Amino acid sequence: MIHPRMLNAPRLASLGALLASIAAPAFGATRDQAYGEVSWITRMFFPSRGTAISRDVDAVMFFIFWVSVFFFVLLMGLTVYFAVRYRRRNGVPQQRSVGHNTTLEVTWSVIPTLLMAVMFVWGFRLYLDMHAVPANAETIHVNAKKWAWDFEYDDGATSRELTDPIVGVQYPIIAVPLNTPVRFLMHSQDVIHSLYIPAFRKKIDVFPNRYTVFSFTAKEPGDYQLFCTEYCGDGHSQMMALIRVMPPAQYMSWRAEQASTDDIPLNELGKTLRLTKGCAQCHSIDGAANVGPTWLNAFGETRQFTDGTSAVIDENYIRESILYPGVKIAAGYANQMPSYAGQLKEREIRAFIAYMAELSAKGQDALRQMMDEDEAGREQPADGEPQAMAAPVAPASAD
Repeated sequence: MIHPRMLNAPRLASLGALLASIAAPAFGATRDQAYGEVSWITRMFFPSRGTAISRDVDAVMFFIFWVSVFFFVLLMGLTVYFAVRYRRRNGVPQQRSVGHNTTLEVTWSVIPTLLMAVMFVWGFRLYLDMHAVPANAETIHVNAKKWAWDFEYDDGATSRELTDPIVGVQYPIIAVPLNTPVRFLMHSQDVIHSLYIPAFRKKIDVFPNRYTVFSFTAKEPGDYQLFCTEYCGDGHSQMMALIRVMPPAQYMSWRAEQASTDDIPLNELGKTLRLTKGCAQCHSIDGAANVGPTWLNAFGETRQFTDGTSAVIDENYIRESILYPGVKIAAGYANQMPSYAGQLKEREIRAFIAYMAELSAKGQDALRQMMDEDEAGREQPADGEPQAMAAPVAPASAD
């Protein structure tokens, strides 16, 4: 039985240091190599380390791996040896099998049990460390939806910075502070997703109607890829983001820059929001068929709906579709767009409308009017700070 004192953190730290020192020559690692670049054998399995706990995760993984390799080679080698050594030969009488050997049976029971106990205790302590959130952790709210990650800071800022195109797709860049505990408070708007950052050695599922927490302390500045690792539909493979670890001063400056969008023209803001809010995964701008209707030349056209009615795509229709997408479903498409009610500021909604108008020949007059009104409004701002738009009362369903 495992004694409770075996769960003592210093004892496990000593055990980990001992095993790491034994395995270091094989891994090509050094005692100071806690984060950042790793040895060639580690890179076969993992990318560079980005957090303090990533080295401990690697150590547990390699301990289990090499124990498994040792016994696989031992047992398969003995199997081959016994098959050759004791094979049946013509003219040689068959030997009687040994029915019982207490020493051998105790040995092959005790040794695996001890090794499994080490794996369990070591892994359990690491699991607790990975899920313990420091009281001073900075909280970033994460909203997962098909097929994008939406990150919001405590001051309401969201990222407008994008990566370079990868296979024709751009992803949002999410900044986090260096050497500062961070907590992602996550929920899903639709199906189960899973947030995974390989360099942080951590993956947490994201569920609808409940919160889960992903916490970490980044120890190396740089860019780290974020993936969704729970299949969630057609755009699952494109549901990515880039975590950028910055020094605290640079991080605060970046956040202040993201919080204000007043200096961005309305149509340009709509173009950026299409990428950062996940619209690009469903709506094309080149006329190509996708999960949702294309935005190219959509503004001003008449759209047919699944209930047999129709309407002109104008400012009111686009606003309603953003806030309550299930009210009018375009013919030939499924009702699977998430609602953005309460998630967008008023100017961001108008930015979407302006960008769709820009993509349509019939929307140029509406675009010029919206741009003029927005420019006048920015020159003479209303009293008080702009607030996030409150979700209005939902209109009655068309069903």
